[in-house]
Amino acid sequence: MTTSLDPRVQAFRNKQIRHHTLDHALSHILRVVENPRPESVLVLTGPSGVGKSTVIRAIERRLILRHADGLAANPGTLPYLSLCAPTPLDGHFNWKDLFTRLLTTSGEVLIKSKAINQFQVDLDGQSYSTTQGMVREELRRSLESLIRNRAVPIVILDEASALLRLKKGVAPTLQFEILKSLAVELRIPIILVGAYDLLGVLEGNGQLLRRADVVHFRRYVAGYAPSNERSDLEHMTDVINAFLEAMGIRQEPGLLEHADYFMLKSIGCAGVLKDWFDRALVASIAADPSSPCLTRKILEQCALSNREILKLTREAVAGETHLQQADDDELANMLGLGYTPSLNLRMPEDEAPLLTASTKRKSRTGIKRGPSRDPVGVPHA
Repeated sequence: MTTSLDPRVQAFRNKQIRHHTLDHALSHILRVVENPRPESVLVLTGPSGVGKSTVIRAIERRLILRHADGLAANPGTLPYLSLCAPTPLDGHFNWKDLFTRLLTTSGEVLIKSKAINQFQVDLDGQSYSTTQGMVREELRRSLESLIRNRAVPIVILDEASALLRLKKGVAPTLQFEILKSLAVELRIPIILVGAYDLLGVLEGNGQLLRRADVVHFRRYVAGYAPSNERSDLEHMTDVINAFLEAMGIRQEPGLLEHADYFMLKSIGCAGVLKDWFDRALVASIAADPSSPCLTRKILEQCALSNREILKLTREAVAGETHLQQADDDELANMLGLGYTPSLNLRMPEDEAPLLTASTKRKSRTGIKRGPSRDPVGVPHA
């Protein structure tokens, strides 16, 4: 049995809006995409429901436009390779499954032929064999070959936190090594998208860490107002207004006057807000299909429970805390400096002579002829 979706609901779900924090994350990623650094891993992270997938869809559209001429000249090329990383059913991430899905997404053929025969015997006229299908190493080589031959400029993995789903007691070291190896072999940027638990990727080795770049897609926070900029509540009010207008039904007057309530119940995340309004729109149409009206009562009934909101808030605060940077004083102390260097301040005088003396010693050093350069016993000409 099939059901048709109300066109008003479909139109609202198709609605995507650009706003302050989304634009900030989008512009950061576009800088990386348009001027890619080989072997780099870019991590787009933020709280659940902030709109990370919306950013990825915008990146994909931009890549299609950017590579339109190349696609017309060579239809075999791909402007990107994008996939939602599969959550492992047994609790342990499966790289073979990921490689298979990436190859399938790109239209690769004969994937099932990439197998290794273990043995084959004939008994009573019948052939019996077992094969190790879809071998990881062969699938990985096929993926690397596809990316080179089809000029794929970037790989995007949404819900990439699945990479860190491992069985209890298994250290994620191997996952970090594989990511680093893929970045080196593919020589194109890899974008990992996920909630704050994805930051576990940055706990890997130094080789992966130096290739990583973190883009924080933050939520709107009440009371946050940078100098010479609009406050987060003002930006969030714009988001609320845009979604209210996109619903396309009658509304009780004065709803926008309660922007602080909407911010409270959505924890400042545009995605959480949209999901809430989606439920309210469906409820409004169900209550009166011919002339639906969005009311305060319906909005209250369709909001997440405070228990759910607190859970989302705790996760967001924990992730934001994890991203806080150590200050320069702490870093200088760990590196053994007795002061904090700055590009705006000169080096302390008691430290400057050391550098000056070292420089002078190097500049005075001439080229001296080695005493053992001439063969022994051979007279000079």
